[in-house]
Amino acid sequence: MQNISVSFLLVVLLSYSISAATDAGADAAEGHWFYMVKTRSADPAKEAEFNAWYDDIDIPDVLAVPGFMRARRGVQQNITAIPELNLQESEGKYIALYDIETGDIDKSIIDLYVAARKMVALGRITDLLKVTEANYYRRLTPGYRASVPGLSVPGPDSGNKYIYIQKVLCCVSEEDQEQFLDWLENIYIPKAMDSNGINRINVYELYRIMEVLSVGPEEIPHLLLVHEIETDAIKQAISELSGAVDSLEKTARLSELYVEGNDSAVYRQMSDVKSE
Repeated sequence: MQNISVSFLLVVLLSYSISAATDAGADAAEGHWFYMVKTRSADPAKEAEFNAWYDDIDIPDVLAVPGFMRARRGVQQNITAIPELNLQESEGKYIALYDIETGDIDKSIIDLYVAARKMVALGRITDLLKVTEANYYRRLTPGYRASVPGLSVPGPDSGNKYIYIQKVLCCVSEEDQEQFLDWLENIYIPKAMDSNGINRINVYELYRIMEVLSVGPEEIPHLLLVHEIETDAIKQAISELSGAVDSLEKTARLSELYVEGNDSAVYRQMSDVKSE
């Protein structure tokens, strides 16, 4: 977390909510949220120091905030076969993913802000941290899991876990979103689950932007697809996912609402920590 100013907090509280489908009642009923933060080290020569701070100080401090249940970190992977997945380092080499359970997400956002201020006051921050993106999402699905007989559940020490973050520009209206989610659930996700190593796919809806963006609302990805993968052949897994989309297009089953953002990426999971 960066040294966050009071003006930043005002941006957080006053920034618009992207989804027209989200209301206070739905928030309280669902209670499942997702905070995604992309970062990089300000000094590439001090990557080890940066990662040690993140893992040993920042993650424990964030998980001490009520509602923050799980934290995962990943490092971006270059997939040469699919160049569009290879981000520039300025877009964030590392990613941190937080699972949140709360009936009042805005209070949780403020609680994290307060915790960040305490970290600054206690000197538990580092000048190496550069945040390139930070957004909150609401979970729309319970998480689609692979149901292949004999599939092993990834263990905590597995070294071949990956997270494929895919941004989708849909949807402008509630009607479009409902239609697109139906397509995801009944066509895309069953097809994607046939790909090598896919363990789970979750769908999230953008709730609040935490970093100022220089693009218009029509260019902001509204939905986030999070593919959890366990494989020793990540290039093959991603190629199969790409092939699944191509297959749907060839058979006229690809939704016209499926418009991918320009910063989807694959991350190798580095850590997975749950709150005590």
